[in-house]
Amino acid sequence: MPRLILTTVALLLAAAAAPALAADGWVLWIQGNDSPWDSVSTFETREECAGALHQQAQAVEKLGLKVTETPGASFSAADTDRAFKGQCLVANADPQATATK
Repeated sequence: MPRLILTTVALLLAAAAAPALAADGWVLWIQGNDSPWDSVSTFETREECAGALHQQAQAVEKLGLKVTETPGASFSAADTDRAFKGQCLVANADPQATATK
C-alpha cells in the first residue's frame, strides 16, 4: 500500500511539473554575420529544438561553410565572407547574454 501511494504521488508531481516545462518552451535562435539574433522557431522540448538546430547546421554546411557544432546546444559556421551562429535557449533567455563566441 505505501508503494502505491508513493507511485501515485510521484505521478501527480510529474504531471503538475510537465505543463510548466512545456509553457516555457525552447527557442531556436540564428544569427548571420553581424545581424542581431533572430528567433526562428519555438519548441516544447529541448530535444525538438536540438533537432531543428542540427538541421539548420546541416543546411548552412551545404552552403559551403565550415560548421562547428556542439550537439543539442549550438553551432557556428564561417567561410571568408559569411558567418552564422545558432543556439537553443529556454524561452525567457536572452540570446545576447548567452551567445556562442
